[in-house]
Amino acid sequence: MKSLHVLGIIALGIIIGVLLTNFISPDIALFVSFIAIVAGLILLDRKSVKLEGIVIMRRTKRGRDFIDRVAKANPKFWRIAGSIGVILGVLMMIVGTLFIATSAYGVASGASKGGVRLLLPGPVSSPVSVPGVFVVPWWIWVIGIAVVIVPHEFMHGIMCRIDGVRIKSVGWLLLAIIPGAFVEPDEKQLAKQKLWTKLRVYAAGSFANLIVAIIVVFVFVLVLSPALAPAGVFVAAVEGGPSYNASLNGSIISINGQPTRTHNDLSTLLDGYRPGDTVTVTTAETKYVVTYFTGDVLSPQPAAVIDTEKTKSYSVTLGANDNGKAYLGVYVAAQAVTMSMDPNIFIMASTLLLWMFIFSFGIGIVNMLPIGPLDGGQFFGAATKKKVIAKTVSAIVLALLLFNIIGPFFIG
Repeated sequence: MKSLHVLGIIALGIIIGVLLTNFISPDIALFVSFIAIVAGLILLDRKSVKLEGIVIMRRTKRGRDFIDRVAKANPKFWRIAGSIGVILGVLMMIVGTLFIATSAYGVASGASKGGVRLLLPGPVSSPVSVPGVFVVPWWIWVIGIAVVIVPHEFMHGIMCRIDGVRIKSVGWLLLAIIPGAFVEPDEKQLAKQKLWTKLRVYAAGSFANLIVAIIVVFVFVLVLSPALAPAGVFVAAVEGGPSYNASLNGSIISINGQPTRTHNDLSTLLDGYRPGDTVTVTTAETKYVVTYFTGDVLSPQPAAVIDTEKTKSYSVTLGANDNGKAYLGVYVAAQAVTMSMDPNIFIMASTLLLWMFIFSFGIGIVNMLPIGPLDGGQFFGAATKKKVIAKTVSAIVLALLLFNIIGPFFIG
């Protein structure tokens, strides 16, 4: 495709989106613009695009030499990395299968209203959760998919080349509006390889996704998290408790003038008082809530950004809890922080990184499920060498996965 033609289609799509904002919401207009650009690019490249079933595919030989050079630069390193990927692949398969089984049980028993969900793009400005589907803004979805696909397929290619498996082509595909990419190895040649070579190839994609997820966390922790400084405790008053009766609201930043920068600070200070004592609790106004990573890689945490210039003091008479200790009557909703970075930049960067993590980790896990067409299914089939066992396990896990998605529609 010629660059000028591509730029022209993108410009036309943007113009269509801008014009549509006069008649429909900006979110829907931009989504239509995105669809128009994708359709235009496919039409422009129609001579090289093929329809295989319901999938549009575009194969090319470009990129093969680059993959080959990277693989041959340090084959020993990539073999060690691939072997680590195999071990992690087994763990991801077990964790993923246990998760969807537990989630399916929760849906069936009514304990959970939502199981595993499809991540789809839509004309929305913020994520929308419905049974079976999680709709995210299309631009987040496109970036998330790109972050998943590129390293995923690149790693597959490297693991093929370090053991001499030929790459027939690379390319992209489109299922409806769901894009994808692929590295197409010589399947007959791969089938003749040793078991460990096959396992390295099949586990490579999810291993790459896991590495990307870890990198995202490091970027979050090392670049964004330092912009947040603990400054208080964002709380909600328990109905009928001392704080509720005093109409306490906001993030607690001190008690009797002593700072409460963390939940531990708050607990320690309260231990120094007795039931019946009257204390002055100072709170700061909460401006907005952001998300950040703590030491727990898998659990992004909320943080309430506060305005330390807008404070209010409350006189609260402490009650007694079940253990006879001083009771303020609040539960902690989040860490309260001050921010040293431009809030718009932080919110945009943290939102994007959070979704990159969710896409990379989530899709990496799902891809390693022992389901036939997925890498995990091929991995499991190669490892067991028993087609009956592989097909049976694949059918069971696929049924669990589908129940996670459609079950919430029928079980209220």
